[in-house]
Amino acid sequence: MTLITIKKRSEFIRANKYSKKIYTLNFIIQKVESNKTDNTPHFGFTITKKIGSAIVRNKIKRRLKSIIRKLLKCKDKYFDLSFNYILICKKEIVKVSYNDLENELMDKFKSNRVS
Repeated sequence: MTLITIKKRSEFIRANKYSKKIYTLNFIIQKVESNKTDNTPHFGFTITKKIGSAIVRNKIKRRLKSIIRKLLKCKDKYFDLSFNYILICKKEIVKVSYNDLENELMDKFKSNRVS
């Protein structure tokens, strides 16, 4: 399954208003019901300039996309298919290893899945 990203500002704003927020050490995950009928989770990534240079921010985005692609292989286990997810990164994410990020996301998506 491919990763479908959210790109429109209006979808990020709607997610901020109406989403369920899940707080972790390195993220705020916003989970909002999707408008689309394709029954596939969509993902958005927010990483502000306060976190680092463009090189650092792009590296973080590549890591997150890689982890999400890995989790999508078992999508029924981790995601509600009719929802969109926005990952907002905190400053501490720069110091975290790939494995720690992966474990954190796996735990949060598995524990906050609502059937």
